[in-house]
Amino acid sequence: MLKKNPETYNEIRTVKNVLAISKYYDVSKEFLDEAYDFLMEDKNHFIQGMKTKIVFHTTAKTVYKEFNASLNTSSIDGLRVTAALLSIIPHVVHYSYSLGGSSWSGGSSWSGGSSNNNNNNNNNNNNNNNH
Repeated sequence: MLKKNPETYNEIRTVKNVLAISKYYDVSKEFLDEAYDFLMEDKNHFIQGMKTKIVFHTTAKTVYKEFNASLNTSSIDGLRVTAALLSIIPHVVHYSYSLGGSSWSGGSSWSGGSSNNNNNNNNNNNNNNNH
């Protein structure tokens, strides 16, 4: 992959992070070399992988270069790579169910008339037992 063998811990870590890109995207060896060189150039550089492209950023707001590349898996929504860190953005499925008068939306709590009635009944029972 690389034009030279990594020798320091930082170089080895960067190689590992760059190689992770090839796990999720079909990229060339030349791309991986360029990604490695880009990350090693400055500690503030990072690479952002999205569903249909990979972007090299010199700062949070500055795009250095873009590549068309599609994710080869549906298990993630993207990634972010620096020389020091690899962050995978997992794929999240949003869904909601409707059950009678109550509804549930993935990850949030139940809502509806029956829930409030149960809470009121429990509070009344607790108050009656304490007197």
